[in-house]
Amino acid sequence: MYVLAVILLIAIIIFIRCIRIVPQAKAYVIERLGAYKTTWDVGFKVKAPFIERVAKVSRSRSRWRTSRPSP
Repeated sequence: MYVLAVILLIAIIIFIRCIRIVPQAKAYVIERLGAYKTTWDVGFKVKAPFIERVAKVSRSRSRWRTSRPSP
């Protein structure tokens, strides 16, 4: 009985770690087995355990600069 509970707990932990929420103004680069697969935009995403990883978190929008107006 305890073995089943431990296996279930490990499976739940693995599933929770695979859930990603990509925040606004960011993009996640996803690799599958070391090769580029896709880029995730804003939203709720689920990655495949052990074969996919988030390789890079980058900004998806440019920064706004404030400058003085030209004379």
